[in-house]
Amino acid sequence: MVTACWYALKIVCLWLVLQGIGGFMCIRAQEEAADVGIVDEYVRVQQVVIAGNKVTRSRVILNELVFNKGDVLMVNRLGQVTTRCRHNLLNTGLFNFVSVRYTLQADNTVIFYVRVDERWYWWVFPIFEVADRNLSSFFNGGDWSRVNYGVYLKRDNFRGRNEKIMARIRLGFTKQVLLGYFSPEYKRRGGWGVFFDFRMHDQLPYTTKNNQQVYKALETEMAQVTYFGSVYYSIRSGLYHRHKLELGYHNYSVSDSIIDLNPNYLTPDATRLQFMELSYEYDYDTRDAKVYPLKGTRMQGTAVQSGLGIWQEGLNNFKLSARIDKHWQLENRWHWASLLYGEYNSSRSLPYVLNAGSGYDSFLNGYELYVMDGTRQASMKNYLLFTLLQPRVKNLGFMPLTQFAKVNYAFYIKAFGDFGYVWHDNPSISNTFVNNWQYGYGVGLDFVTFYDMVWSFNYSMNKHRQHGFFVHLNIAI
Repeated sequence: MVTACWYALKIVCLWLVLQGIGGFMCIRAQEEAADVGIVDEYVRVQQVVIAGNKVTRSRVILNELVFNKGDVLMVNRLGQVTTRCRHNLLNTGLFNFVSVRYTLQADNTVIFYVRVDERWYWWVFPIFEVADRNLSSFFNGGDWSRVNYGVYLKRDNFRGRNEKIMARIRLGFTKQVLLGYFSPEYKRRGGWGVFFDFRMHDQLPYTTKNNQQVYKALETEMAQVTYFGSVYYSIRSGLYHRHKLELGYHNYSVSDSIIDLNPNYLTPDATRLQFMELSYEYDYDTRDAKVYPLKGTRMQGTAVQSGLGIWQEGLNNFKLSARIDKHWQLENRWHWASLLYGEYNSSRSLPYVLNAGSGYDSFLNGYELYVMDGTRQASMKNYLLFTLLQPRVKNLGFMPLTQFAKVNYAFYIKAFGDFGYVWHDNPSISNTFVNNWQYGYGVGLDFVTFYDMVWSFNYSMNKHRQHGFFVHLNIAI
């Protein structure tokens, strides 16, 4: 079974590479055809007129267009060009609304008109949130000590260049100080960023029993203190192709009380773990929307080496992961989505604090209350969507801030079916969900609105006939 998982992961990674090469060759063929005029009716881009960008620099907008000034375009594809440009601009997260239109000129040229409605870019607001893995897990436990509060400062579109600066101070369940700066990549230059995160916990999950995390609270000392810092460089090799190289530093210090409960929480019997990590990520994304896509494809491949031999804590793990999302429009109001994910870790015994598996960054529907720890996993999610209420815009005349004066919203009904498998070499006898195929299914209602908010209301059942009503916020398919 492990061998089959490894071969399946290699096939997925190979498909990612071939798809990327195929997409690049297709784009080059189209460009070469346009250069030599192999089109029946074509026009040349004369000008791009941009309006509405009071903060955003024009080059940020031009960076997302599928053409440049002087390019040759087929007349019968101009509608597709404007739609794609609009989707690209909305996917930057800088604008609430975007319109792209064109006019044909008598001299066989075309002028494009791009108008944007900018978002609110300064965010200073209080934090009040649950620290559990998801809302359903919190409501099930009902432990109000696992609540975070604090203040969050973020500046999107800093200097009008789509840069981002952020600072966060959390108190409560997690004490945190976070600082970050992120610069985007452009067509002719790369982007970069730096990130620092310091956290303290007086209680934390130290093991998994009966497929659920078990928490321990300490009254006289901190259970765990962590430092994390990273710097990255990214390149945009094509309009939909991104590459990211990141170097990070991790440092975990844990109380003796936690190690007494779980000697393998870090490396065996150690109260401290520090390591360097080097990662590479490839991302190909042609989805019509990043928040709630209905059409398009996304393929991601990641390779991560944890432990570069600088410190001798015994951590040495190489992780490969691949993800493929595919979204189709079946009919006018009907859509289908399939999401495939696979992960492989070279280590067969990761520290508990670094445990991979299902229920952390992602989960199977119907298993919101559970985790499945392991070093290898594979899963597939499938959704059938019906557009109950097509996207609409509501003008709020009483709102003085133009960035909040118009609200877009839509409702979707969905039926879903998930299945997955997590491999663990030496699981606890009580953790029965690993090393077995698991599946869940159900129906739900999604509410999609402005500023990338998605509310999901699901009724799910899993393989073990456990069922319930689950609420998720900002969980995009």
